[in-house]
Amino acid sequence: MALKPPASSRPSVNFTALFRGMIAALVLALAGSFFLGALYHFTGIKETTLPLASSILLFLSVFTGGLFSSRYSGSRGLLHGVSVGIVIFLAIWLLTGLFLPGGIGLISLMQKLLICAAGGTLGGIIGVGV
Repeated sequence: MALKPPASSRPSVNFTALFRGMIAALVLALAGSFFLGALYHFTGIKETTLPLASSILLFLSVFTGGLFSSRYSGSRGLLHGVSVGIVIFLAIWLLTGLFLPGGIGLISLMQKLLICAAGGTLGGIIGVGV
């Protein structure tokens, strides 16, 4: 008869921590968007740098969300960070589908997925260690 491994007393994903990380990521993304909009409007920065700036903002937002999520949970930083990244990516995908009828290209979609996963992973790993 095989023995079952002892069940963990905590669930695998702390949904409160995940929610806090998502809120942190969304607040930073919104504030960063307002900042970037004002920066591009009031300065002479060329708009050709906007895709890079928005990608950096997305990475920093998801990184911060993963950091908050894993710090609040206290464990399983990789899982919480990646979860924040995936949920933010799904939100972006859903909002893009709702507001851009033409959709988004596959390459752009994969880039956003990679940025979200990398930012969430790094934030989650660092958040547990801090």
